[in-house]
Amino acid sequence: MVLEMLEHYETIVDGLQIFLCILILFFLARNHRRRMKPELMNPKSESDQDFNLQVFSQTINQQVELAFTNILKVAANERRDLVKVLQLQQLTEADHGFSEIRSPSLTSGPGDPAQSVQEIAGQGERQTHIQKLSTQGMNAKQISEELKTPLGEVELILSLQKNSTN
Repeated sequence: MVLEMLEHYETIVDGLQIFLCILILFFLARNHRRRMKPELMNPKSESDQDFNLQVFSQTINQQVELAFTNILKVAANERRDLVKVLQLQQLTEADHGFSEIRSPSLTSGPGDPAQSVQEIAGQGERQTHIQKLSTQGMNAKQISEELKTPLGEVELILSLQKNSTN
C-alpha cells in the first residue's frame, strides 16, 4: 500500500515539474514577443546595417588572414625540420649495414646540429664524386680504393643512381 502511494507521489511530482516547465516557456515566449514588437515597428536604417556588416566582414577577413599566415609559417618550419631529419635519416640508413667505418658523431648519439649539417653536405659531395668517377668508367672497387670509402657504400650509391635513372 505504501509503495503504491510512493509511485503515485512520483507521478504527481513529475506532472508538476512538466507543468512548471510549460509555464516558464509560455512566459519566455510572451516576453520575447513584447521585446520584438518595438524593433519591428522601428527597423534600423540600411546604412547602419551595411556599416555593421562591413565592419564584421573586415574583422572576419583579418582573423582568417592571420590564421592562414600562422598556418603557413608553421608548415614552412615543419617542412624545414622534416628535410633536415630526412637527410640525416638517409645518412644513417646508408651507413647502417653497408659501411665498416662509421662517423663518430652519428654513432655517439645527439651531437652538434651544425656538425651534422656539415656531414650531410660532405655526403652529398661524396655521392656526386662517386657518380662522376662511375661515368668516367671506373668500377665500384676502383672508386672505393680511390676515395678510401667502403665498397658497400660505393655500391649502394651506384645502385641508387641506377634505380633513379630507371
